[in-house]
Amino acid sequence: MINITARGFELKQGTKDGIESELKRIEKMLPNNASFDVTLSKLKDGYKCDITVVHIGSFIRGEAVAQRIEPVIDLAVDDLKRKLRKLKTFFVDKKRKGGIDELATAFDEFGDDDVSMEDFDELYYESVDVTRQKTVTLNVMTDDEAIVQMEMLGHSFFVYLGVNGETRIIYKRKKGYGVLVCE
Repeated sequence: MINITARGFELKQGTKDGIESELKRIEKMLPNNASFDVTLSKLKDGYKCDITVVHIGSFIRGEAVAQRIEPVIDLAVDDLKRKLRKLKTFFVDKKRKGGIDELATAFDEFGDDDVSMEDFDELYYESVDVTRQKTVTLNVMTDDEAIVQMEMLGHSFFVYLGVNGETRIIYKRKKGYGVLVCE
C-alpha cells in the first residue's frame, strides 16, 4: 500500500505514477505486507521527499532534498535502498554471530504499549517553547534491534521497551552507542 501526501502544492497524476514505478524498484526487497508513506513537501528553493516503509512496527526512512520534483523522488528511493542494504548486511552479520534467532523471536513474543504525552502539565509547555508533540507506540525489542531502527530512521536516539519491560533510550555517542534505562 502506498500513501502519497503533497504539502504546499498540487500533485499531478503523472508524478504519482512515477512514485509508484520508483517504489516498485525496491518493493521486491520488502515483505508483502509492508506499506509506504510518501510525503512530498514544497520548500522555498525546491522539494523534499520522505519515504517511510512501515512493517510490523518497524520503520525505515529515505529522504532527500532537490530543486526539482523528479530527482528528489529518485534520491529518496536511492537513500531507502542504501538503508535496506545496510539492514540486510546487519542481519547477515548477526546470523554469522548466532544472534539472529533471538532478534527474530524477541519481537513476536511481546505486545505494544502506548505512550501518551497528555499527562504533562500545561505549565510545562508554557515555560518551554515546544514546537512539536508526537505520540509514539513503544515496541518491545532488544538493544540491537533498537540500534537498527534508530539507524534506519536516521535519528540520533530511539525510545523502546526492553525485553524485561523497562523503557530504554538508545543514543549515538562519538564511539558506539549508549543506553539509558528508565526506572
